[in-house]
Amino acid sequence: MNSLELVALKDFPLIEPNDNLAEIIFKCIKNNNILVEDYDVIVIAQKVISKSENRYVDLDTVKVSKEAQDLALKLNKDKELVQLIMNESKKILSTEKNVIIVEHLLGFININAGIDQSNIPQDKNLALLLPEDPSKSAKELQIKLSEMLDKNISIIVSDSMTRPYRSGVINFALASHNIQSLLDLKGEKDLYGNKLKGTEVAVADELASAAGLLMGQSDEKKPVILIKGFNKSTYQINNSFDLIVNENDDLYR
Repeated sequence: MNSLELVALKDFPLIEPNDNLAEIIFKCIKNNNILVEDYDVIVIAQKVISKSENRYVDLDTVKVSKEAQDLALKLNKDKELVQLIMNESKKILSTEKNVIIVEHLLGFININAGIDQSNIPQDKNLALLLPEDPSKSAKELQIKLSEMLDKNISIIVSDSMTRPYRSGVINFALASHNIQSLLDLKGEKDLYGNKLKGTEVAVADELASAAGLLMGQSDEKKPVILIKGFNKSTYQINNSFDLIVNENDDLYR
């Protein structure tokens, strides 16, 4: 590969619960007059998937435990939101600096269990959860869109995250389907003919991060990005969800 082309789908509509997301993406590709080819990658913000799967929760209906009440009082946060964070987490790792860092039910580390209250309707006291099974969502979208487009395409579901000792958020691959998400380069040779011993490249994260430059984090309304020119077909296909490292193998915990 010598170059990649990233194209944001313009005029993408607001997504409502139970919308047919694959059909909407397909129509938007056609309306944008984009020619999709084999190996093209479609990066989709998890928020539009969560909306289509109706992952909304009315915070006014959340039953709050004594533990959540105490933590909310300590952190000066909404007790229903704190309870929802606890419900979506395996465990709370830290509440230092008034930030709730958790191990999510899906296995990765994030802030507030990925629960979002931005870019959603404000007429009710709502919060939006991550997709219940993002790998399943990615697979279903990949199968449907490949059939509609009659092309062998790949899907990445992206979200944003913070990083230790770095300011700002960056997009990463929450899940994927039909793409080489993690390239294992062990055994290949470097510039000087030396065999690589432990090099793995999180390609899906790199593609999601690049797509994030077009998606934005506020009111850009560009939740779907098409990436053209990516082809690592000589490597094994794997799901980016499998990039999650368990606690015993994690170098930073």
